[in-house]
Amino acid sequence: MSDFSRFAINQITTPQLDLAAAVEAYARQGVRGIGVWNQYLEGLDLGQAARMIRDAGLFVPCLCTSAWVNLADRSAYEAALEENRRRLDAAHAIGATTLVMVPGGLATGEKDLPGARRRVEDALHALLPHARAAGVMLGLEPLHPMYAADRSCLNTFRHCLELVEELGVGSGIVADVYHCWWDPDFPIGLRAAGRDKILTFHLCDWLVPTRDVYQDRGMVGDGVIDFAFYRRLLDEIGYDGPFEIELFSKLDWWQRDAGETIRISLERCAPFVAPRLPAATAS
Repeated sequence: MSDFSRFAINQITTPQLDLAAAVEAYARQGVRGIGVWNQYLEGLDLGQAARMIRDAGLFVPCLCTSAWVNLADRSAYEAALEENRRRLDAAHAIGATTLVMVPGGLATGEKDLPGARRRVEDALHALLPHARAAGVMLGLEPLHPMYAADRSCLNTFRHCLELVEELGVGSGIVADVYHCWWDPDFPIGLRAAGRDKILTFHLCDWLVPTRDVYQDRGMVGDGVIDFAFYRRLLDEIGYDGPFEIELFSKLDWWQRDAGETIRISLERCAPFVAPRLPAATAS
């Protein structure tokens, strides 16, 4: 029997389900964790949301995502920092260990990518004391370079790891194989990060062809990513944290019944998410 104690479904995988429905559906099929998105907390009492998740026996590897801080206007930038402090507090309230940092790319009309990255780095430093006080990690997630202009100017594992090493306690890496599988330095970066700096590991596949730049991620096993290789590598470095499937799939999985998506996610991810064997017995 498969052991899914480390496995979560990131809520965006089944966007038709509100938080209560997702919690019930995931738990009913044996999923052990839920990656929560901000929009599904709107209008809910956070204490009640936390109890709902806890009573279902689910852990929360992350809250997705941060507010963008790529704003050139100073007052808007300060407002974004305050919103991120609120989201850190929300993450703490629901038991999420990490706030996934997706900071935005270029500001409107801007072409200065190094300047945008400096603003993001400044914002991370500004948010770090609040993150530490809340007991929630700033999870830096490198996004594929195709997102650099509009969604995130943090685009390589190496860059994010350098920032985590600079920030120190209260920060870590959200490693998403979809965004990083192409990067020849990704395996090197995972080894350099080690078990302690990787907060959660996101799973989904790269389809060929990819029909939509933003929302055509594949179910594990339907694309070209070598998941077995990454699982072996993570075992080698001693990673024993969570795995999450995270599907943005407007052309396929978002159109299917959520129960089917959950069931197939469990089937496809089972070989890659079981507990790590002790070093002496791992093969």
